[in-house]
Amino acid sequence: MSNVKSIINSHNKKVLTPPIEQQNNKTCNCIKKELCPMNNNCLASSIIYQATITSSLQNYNEKVYIGLGETTFKKRYANHKKSFTTEKYKNSTSLSLEFWRIKALNGQPKVTWKIIRKSKAYNTNAKRCNLCSNEKYEIATFKGNNLLNKRSQVISKCRHQNKYSLALHDTKD
Repeated sequence: MSNVKSIINSHNKKVLTPPIEQQNNKTCNCIKKELCPMNNNCLASSIIYQATITSSLQNYNEKVYIGLGETTFKKRYANHKKSFTTEKYKNSTSLSLEFWRIKALNGQPKVTWKIIRKSKAYNTNAKRCNLCSNEKYEIATFKGNNLLNKRSQVISKCRHQNKYSLALHDTKD
């Protein structure tokens, strides 16, 4: 007979583990496939991505931003687009700050995107977030001096574990 701890752990695992989504072969749902920001892979999720920003300004060296997205890249990209077009969101990321700095100098910024790696987000059993750990690793080991990310991001807390906090669950069971 199972003890109470194993019963509770089993129940918690069922409740807290997101359902396995059906295999979706679709990797892009852009209307114009040639304009997809991620080369027809915009529906990828749980990824570490790299954004490279270039400009029409003279003597401008390209800069690199490393980010992560637990949701699909398309949702994360929508937030980046918002910070590029609406000035009140320009402080959202260091990428958007650089984008607006180029605009202020009357340059034309251009951002290209690519996936660096895929990883799993916070795991309640291991109490570890591979997604955040891999992003920190990519930032810490980046070769070159053109990285836009702040080194303080390496010591930041995982934001994915918050959704598993008991404070967020309804107590009216």
